[in-house]
Amino acid sequence: TRSGAQQALKGLRFISKATGKSDGDELWMEVAAQFHRLAKDGFLSRSDFAQCIGMKDSKEFAGELFDALGRRRYRCKIDRITLDELREFWLEMSVQSFD
Repeated sequence: TRSGAQQALKGLRFISKATGKSDGDELWMEVAAQFHRLAKDGFLSRSDFAQCIGMKDSKEFAGELFDALGRRRYRCKIDRITLDELREFWLEMSVQSFD
């Protein structure tokens, strides 16, 4: 829906703040802190990914993003990730050329 797309774009703007700005490390620290609050046994589930990266109002879009990043990296569907994997996802999302 249109409002869903608007929420997703708002979430992506949050992510894009990490690109080319001095607050990128601070944004990552917020995401990492969210990971530690949401993770179970050292893994973040797909269902918690949206909240972790600041897109809690765009869960469906964030889920698709999670799936796409997982397929790029592992060539299969994954259900959960570690903090290191989240960092790799975050870095990939933060690149200006990410598509």
